Amino acid sequence: MTTTQRGNKSTLVVDATQVEVFSGGSGPAVVFLHGAGGNAGWQDWHEELAKDYTVYVPSQPGFNGTARPEWVYTITDVAQFNRAVVQQLGIEQHILMGSSMGGWVAAEMAAMCHHNLRGLVLVDAAGIKPVKGEMAEIFMVSAQTRLKQRFYDSAQVPNYERYTRPLTPEEQVIEHANREMASRLCWRPYLHNPSLPHYLRRVPTPTLLVWGRQDAIVPFECGELFQQALPNATLKGIEHCGHSPANEKPQEFLHVLTEFLSGLR
Repeated sequence: MTTTQRGNKSTLVVDATQVEVFSGGSGPAVVFLHGAGGNAGWQDWHEELAKDYTVYVPSQPGFNGTARPEWVYTITDVAQFNRAVVQQLGIEQHILMGSSMGGWVAAEMAAMCHHNLRGLVLVDAAGIKPVKGEMAEIFMVSAQTRLKQRFYDSAQVPNYERYTRPLTPEEQVIEHANREMASRLCWRPYLHNPSLPHYLRRVPTPTLLVWGRQDAIVPFECGELFQQALPNATLKGIEHCGHSPANEKPQEFLHVLTEFLSGLR
């Protein structure tokens, strides 16, 4: 769990729930949804993106500084809640991004309503079950195993020691709560919605699919399946990269991302 504090941290109230939001920048709105590990705060790549865009990074319900409303039990519930978050932020036309579990949530949100979406970006997204391969077990393994699964080559991860340092007692409590919430949302069926490919066929939004080609958690095959499901999707694979390209290959990731976003302006 890593957090930098250059972005503004604020609280938004949505249906009596306090939502933690990091934000910064100016320009067209980009909403980024974190994965099952929780909200790592304002990252270096958010700072770069914020030079040209207004970037919002909310903690999803049940993660970090956002409590779980009693009615939120499924990814569909989270998607509905996040739509209310976007509305409360006062955003109309926006670009929706999500990584891993957050990509799954973003895809569900786009399937619910795509009319205000200028673009959709899914990064190594869960949500569609592979046909040939399989998704890795992430809930019943150690933190060390999850870290090995996340990156293809730790030697190329900038400031890798941030991921291996001991957690403070407060961070341990947050990590445990995040894992509990993620398992609640993603356990059955495991990391996918069998109906999602059918929903996505009706989403015409320009979509970028970014995948680490050596993703050991959600295989590259899943990116290909998302591309088949979405009518207007482009798949970009990043070589020698695992499940978190924004952290493992930040320069290549930002190049692919900004190239796509520039085409939407």
